[in-house]
Amino acid sequence: MKPLSTVQQKVFNRLREYKRKKGTMPDLSALAREMGIHYVSLKQHLEALAKKGYLNFEGRGRGRSPIIDLPAELTGVPVLGSIPAGPLSEAFTEAESFLPLTGFHDDHFALRVKGNSMADLIQDGDIVLFERRNRPQRSGQICAVRIESSEVTLKYLDIEKDSFILRPHNPEYPTVKVMARDLNVEGVYQGLIRGEVAWALLKDKN
Repeated sequence: MKPLSTVQQKVFNRLREYKRKKGTMPDLSALAREMGIHYVSLKQHLEALAKKGYLNFEGRGRGRSPIIDLPAELTGVPVLGSIPAGPLSEAFTEAESFLPLTGFHDDHFALRVKGNSMADLIQDGDIVLFERRNRPQRSGQICAVRIESSEVTLKYLDIEKDSFILRPHNPEYPTVKVMARDLNVEGVYQGLIRGEVAWALLKDKN
């Protein structure tokens, strides 16, 4: 799907949050006031979201609010891009697609794996589900971690007093020690989707 501007992303996130909580779309006039933007500007953002495939939009003429709704697949778990399971590199931060899964909340997200440092447990091409947490519940959990400001990787996270040990599953890769001040936990592993199931869920969503 095409990327969104900052304001378009904020509008979409608010619509998605409202739909998850209420099961309906918000009143657009109230939404414009809440977000501090003019109603006409909000409508333009909604039209842009519709053109990019994030929104179903039906205009009803002058003086009448359009009918809007989110495609069912866009209320699922966001796939935020790729995460290396190998050498550290920068990961995407905006949703590229959504998994049409139920029973999850806004703190859940997914990432596609590139690399084989977590093989054969987690393989290249797997889609891994995470829950946003700033710290694992216990030492040894698999986490998506951000090193300093931008580098992200997927490893077992062993907790020490003032540092963390990033441990691969694949013994061919090295174990890395990182000071606690230089590491942020982005999410804790919840499960994975592999092979044809993953491709079927993502089919026609990009």
